[in-house]
Amino acid sequence: MLELVVPNDKKNAWRTQRTLEPRLSALLWMGVFAALFLVVLMPQPLGILALVAVTILRLIFSVGLEPTLFLLGAFNVCNKIIFLISFVGNRGTFTRGYKAMVMDFEFLYHLIYLIICCLGVFGHVFFYSLLLFDLVYREETLLNVIKSVTRNGRSIVLTAVLALILVYLFSIVGYIFFKDDFILEVDRISNATQNSGGSLAGEFLSTGMCQGGIDENCSTNAQQEEPGIDSEDESNMERTCDSLLMCIVTVLSHGLRSGGGVGDVLRKPSKEEPLFAARVIYDLLFFFMVIIIVLNLIFGVIIDTFADLRSEKQKKEEILKTTCFICGLERDKFDNKTVTFEEHIKEEHNMWHYLYFIVLVKVKDSTEYTGPESYVAEMIKEHNLDWFPRMRAMSLVSSDSEGEQNEIRNLQEKLESTMRLVVNLSGQLTELKEQMTEQRKQKQRIGLLGHPPHLNINPQQPA
Repeated sequence: MLELVVPNDKKNAWRTQRTLEPRLSALLWMGVFAALFLVVLMPQPLGILALVAVTILRLIFSVGLEPTLFLLGAFNVCNKIIFLISFVGNRGTFTRGYKAMVMDFEFLYHLIYLIICCLGVFGHVFFYSLLLFDLVYREETLLNVIKSVTRNGRSIVLTAVLALILVYLFSIVGYIFFKDDFILEVDRISNATQNSGGSLAGEFLSTGMCQGGIDENCSTNAQQEEPGIDSEDESNMERTCDSLLMCIVTVLSHGLRSGGGVGDVLRKPSKEEPLFAARVIYDLLFFFMVIIIVLNLIFGVIIDTFADLRSEKQKKEEILKTTCFICGLERDKFDNKTVTFEEHIKEEHNMWHYLYFIVLVKVKDSTEYTGPESYVAEMIKEHNLDWFPRMRAMSLVSSDSEGEQNEIRNLQEKLESTMRLVVNLSGQLTELKEQMTEQRKQKQRIGLLGHPPHLNINPQQPA
């Protein structure tokens, strides 16, 4: 905001009031009224944000940037005070003691937010830039980026300690064997600027670190030991390993930030030198052990943690989409049922209805409780969730009962048809039995009339 509306050629230019051309001013007023009209007709979050943005721009060009920032800061302070009071009242922060109050992260976050707002109003407006970190707190994806570093912080810290140990060992080796190779090119500033704005750290590192006397500069030693370099180039070169401390700082600063390790910033040795092979081994070991292994271990831990956090977030979102928050039934349980899953979570097991009921039980007088309310109030005090319908729903119970009744009805019809068939078969068997009995009687009569028993002669018996 400051960069867009503030000129850069004045010290206190941000306090000045900017003016717009008549056309732009009219266009901005039209934007304000259009956004207000949309908010009145359709009170949507995007319309409210547009109205706030256009109103802020209008205030900047109407009353000035400093009064606008003061108004916004004062409004933010009042809003945060009201929110913090309600937050403390709802959470009971002060009633739990100072230890619980200090350990409550959300309370401390909002308290620090309020302090920064007050510093922006009564101190300097650039304190408002710290409030941009609130976006990290509100956005879960950005918060996971911070958690990817802090969640496995022990592993990252231990790996960083290993890197420091390796840097220390390589610094010792460099200080003993390759001290003359630590010659870096520097960009010097003028003496007036250096005398006026030189830092204490630069004075500490520049004095007492060279092999010569206290008043001698490191660049002087570099000029004496490198006679083949021009005077202009010699003034831009500096020895950075004349003490063990400077070796550690150089290897830590330039070695870790260079893609190829510390060998990228050191002097290029000649193959005729006696320590050429040792220098090659030194550069390669630093590259493989520190750059490739240790740094990639740290990056791997951070990336794996961020991937785990993202997968956990996706899993939570998938569970919320496919599982009822109240009963825990999944979406497939409502397939081919009279009630869909969307109707179930909106009408039958709406989680906000349960929340409203819990709030009602807490604010209602205990003498006016009904039977179910007394039972639920007692369960809430005991932190017992048995009153929730776990893994069951009325719509599924009713549909199951209707299905059972239909099955019973079908079985009864089949039983009746089977009984009628059995009765018909019994009648037919009875008739068949009577017919067989009648035929047997007729055969007996015919046999008695055709062959009398006293005239029965064996044909094989002789006469």
